[in-house]
Amino acid sequence: MAASLSPASIRDYSNIVRAVVASAVDDNGEERFPRKWNREFIDAPLVDQQRQPSTTSAGMSDILLFACDKYRLLYALLAGCGPMRAGEALGLEIDKHFSEDFRTLYIVQKAKRGIIQPYLKTKNGRREVDLCRQLSEMLRDCIGNKHSGLPFHSSTGAQLLQSNALSDSLHPILDYMAHERGGFNIFRRFRITHLEKSDCPESLKHFWSGHAPKHVSERYVKLTKDRDFRLMWAERIGLGFELPGGQSWAPWATIAVPKSDVSDLKRWWTRRDSNPRPPRCERGALPAELLAHE
Repeated sequence: MAASLSPASIRDYSNIVRAVVASAVDDNGEERFPRKWNREFIDAPLVDQQRQPSTTSAGMSDILLFACDKYRLLYALLAGCGPMRAGEALGLEIDKHFSEDFRTLYIVQKAKRGIIQPYLKTKNGRREVDLCRQLSEMLRDCIGNKHSGLPFHSSTGAQLLQSNALSDSLHPILDYMAHERGGFNIFRRFRITHLEKSDCPESLKHFWSGHAPKHVSERYVKLTKDRDFRLMWAERIGLGFELPGGQSWAPWATIAVPKSDVSDLKRWWTRRDSNPRPPRCERGALPAELLAHE
């Protein structure tokens, strides 16, 4: 198993061991098994040239073009605002975490493996994420008349799992595009890169990303509490990519397809008439196209 692990995975597993050993303390709060870890002595591999797939503006537009239904909105939110983590987006609830104008999302919980967890990855993850008008209109159109529940769910109403979204939508799309495979982090990396290209204030970048302030002075800056200021910057920064069909694009109304045919279109390769075989020829017989040259 160790031979198949990447250097980054080996580093993460060894950090878990270090944390477990360090957690054992005596009655005075001192470590019971103090250790000085030497990576060179244990021959731990160096984490070099770590694979971090991302995408471009054109790549994002193509991903949205090939995505269907709820996945289009999910990918647009992950790459067009925040950035948010996938679990944070899947844990959103319509009646609790959307502002009335659909311009702000309240990130207070996350979804993981079918369970809503009332906490986030870090303490700084609890935040408000603001949307530009183009993305908020798309969100409003997709929510429609729904007033409660999860916006991202399966056909049975259950929570949408990240593993299912990857296997059913994102990975097939990336393979079809001949795009480097990756998880939902490709959207987060795209958004962070787009923020870095803008002149957005550093404190606002860290706030939207759910990162801790890097400088002490950021703790004294209270601009993140000014919603109008945040909305102005969200509009100025924009999406960073084009939505297929322009600003009036609505994900669930792009193609007029009867509901009875939607399931067939989603998995067209399973249909028997998608690639019909030619009629069988008798042994020794020539196809009709070659009879004239016999």
